[in-house]
Parts: sequence; C-alpha cells; structure tokens
Amino acid sequence: MNPTPFLLFLLLLGTSTISSVAALGFKCSGTATKCQALVGYTPKNASTLSAIASLFGLKSHSSLLGPNALPLNTSKHHKITAGQAVRVPISCSCGNGRGYSDRSPVYVVKHGDFLDHIARDVFSELLNYSSIATVNNIPDPNQIQGGQKLWIPLPCSCDQGETFPIEHYAHVVAKGTDLTGIAAQFGTTQAKLMTLNDISDATTLQAGQVLDVPLR
Repeated sequence: MNPTPFLLFLLLLGTSTISSVAALGFKCSGTATKCQALVGYTPKNASTLSAIASLFGLKSHSSLLGPNALPLNTSKHHKITAGQAVRVPISCSCGNGRGYSDRSPVYVVKHGDFLDHIARDVFSELLNYSSIATVNNIPDPNQIQGGQKLWIPLPCSCDQGETFPIEHYAHVVAKGTDLTGIAAQFGTTQAKLMTLNDISDATTLQAGQVLDVPLR
C-alpha cells in the first residue's frame, strides 16, 4: 500500500535537517527597511513565465523579463524547463535584524498539501516548512486546510555593500557545487559569501542550503 501524503510528511520531518536550509530570512541590519531583492526559483516541473508570475504574486510576467535578460516581447507562455533557474523579483522588508518578503507571495493550500511539500516542491527549497509555520502562527504543521492562505516568507536583505550598491539574491545550493564555483558564477568572492552567510568553514556547505548572494 502506498504511503499517504500525511505519512510522507512525517517521514520527511524525521529525515530533513533544518540546518541544511536558511533560518527565517537573511541578515538585514542596515538602515534600509524596504527594497527589491531577487530569489532563484527552479521549478520541479516544466512551467511558463505566466505561471511563475502568478505563483509569486507578480502583476505580470513582464516583471520577470529584465531580471532574466529576456526580450521585452517575450510571451507570457514562454516555457521554462524543469530545474531551470529563474530570477524572481520580490519586495523585501527588514526588521529585528532579519529580512524576508513583505507579506507576499500568498499561497492557497490545495487539498493534500503539507508544509514541507509547499516549501520543498512548490517553492523549490527557498525556505523551510518551519518558516512558513512561524509567520502564519501555525502551532501544528500537520494541521493545514485546503483553501487556507499562507504567507510565504522568502529570504532577502536590504543591506548595502561597503563600496557599491548590491541587490541580494537567494540561491539554493545545488548538489555537487561549492562556494568557489558559486562565487565565480555570480561574480563575487568566496570570502564575501562566507561573511554574508556567517559561514566559518567552506567545507560545511550543503546541498539545499540557501545562500545570500550579492549581485551588482
């Protein structure tokens, strides 16, 4: 007999380590309390710009064109392959030293959903289930109902660089990658990534960890 979604959720709770992903939000201790940031969304299945814009509460797919260097006449039906990274702009809010998306996106729970599935599969591991439970005042993560609206607190920051303006990008570490390669990919340095993410030992980086990456 196949396990039910509820049993699968319990198994995931037992095997997942919250330390492998970011805590609630990124560090955000500067003077700016509101800004635009980016998250790297990688859909588990093939999607479209329109569907991604809808998931993240964007007014139009056109908001995705600039961050992803797509032509202005790109159709909303433009296909995104499974696992393809898409840069999604979000409104960031900072408070009490942490930054996360400002009351958006809002996800409507579907029948059979559970928080770990929403965090891992729907929002591609950009946050963990406990972050969703915390901001939505859910005492028991097993108890969510179809039709319930959940605020998804995506990690972000408004802190600025010491020498030049930056835009913060939430990047989910892929299996087999390291800080050196990630730094090269985004035009920064390993040292900056370690400082920004409070990493003392580069060898402790884990797949699924969410990194705050500074983009110029």
